[in-house]
Amino acid sequence: MIKIYCLDSDHLILVQEEAGSSLPANSVWIDLIDPTAEEEKAVEKWIGVNIPTRADMVEIEESSRFYMENGVQYLTAPILYTVGTEQRMTAPISFVLAGKLLVTVRYTEPKAFAIYIERAMKPGNGLVGAKCSGLSVLLGLVEAATDRLADILEAVSEKIETESQSIFHLRAHERPMTNKDFRLLLTHIGRQGAFLSKVRESLAGISRLLVYVTANMPSGAGKDKADWIKSLGRDTVSLENYVDFLSNKINFLLDTVVGLISVEQNAIIKIFSVAAVGFMPPTLIASIYGMNFHFMPELKEIWGYPLALLLMVVSALLPLVYFRKKGWL
Repeated sequence: MIKIYCLDSDHLILVQEEAGSSLPANSVWIDLIDPTAEEEKAVEKWIGVNIPTRADMVEIEESSRFYMENGVQYLTAPILYTVGTEQRMTAPISFVLAGKLLVTVRYTEPKAFAIYIERAMKPGNGLVGAKCSGLSVLLGLVEAATDRLADILEAVSEKIETESQSIFHLRAHERPMTNKDFRLLLTHIGRQGAFLSKVRESLAGISRLLVYVTANMPSGAGKDKADWIKSLGRDTVSLENYVDFLSNKINFLLDTVVGLISVEQNAIIKIFSVAAVGFMPPTLIASIYGMNFHFMPELKEIWGYPLALLLMVVSALLPLVYFRKKGWL
């Protein structure tokens, strides 16, 4: 699908053009969404440069993601997108800066793009000016992506705090955690940790993109663009620091849950150990009177059986009293 956005005073408008038609003169952004080979060729004919293929976009080498050919900048960064209702993944999106025109190539629907488009198409949005160019659109998309990541990190922080509350603020009247509870905690915390790694990957890609754009600033970009890039760079750095903080908190919670599981396991082993020690004397007494020797006077007495039972009970209670006194129970 090809979507062409043209500048109309202080906002963008969507112009639907067929592959065989000509490109509008006031175009600033061509958005290629899951393009076909014919659509890629049409855009290449419009702008006179090659469009990155899907295979080119998944390359992880720095030289394959950020490079310049004949004055055209090719930039690729992983951007988060939503799969289903909760699951989020990252996918590479390519940005091609050809003069005052921006071409984006993507095979996903990140919410950041939808947010930027909705805002940029409103008159008087404060984001698009009369001198809007492809670089302005690129920085606007990056800003929308970083804002989206900040919102996502806030939600992750709330989930982590909820898990923390369930671990450290268990009230006296509440039931103790079971193995199922611990398993769920580990799963939830681990899932957030895995998701943070995707956020870190996206932030790292955006940060490298901004560094490359700064080093290869188009002529005539203006001081406002440079200041905008610096502001976005500070935002990405602060978000990366926040991701590090949340990752450390997740590691702490994982260590805490594993420690609590070890404590519960030790308590169970302790109970079995005490029970084994407590039943050793009664077992010894029962073994003695089960030897069936002929010369055991107690066996012929009326009080022999009650005495054996009493000895077994007392021998079981004495170790328990001793353990309680020592504080082992």
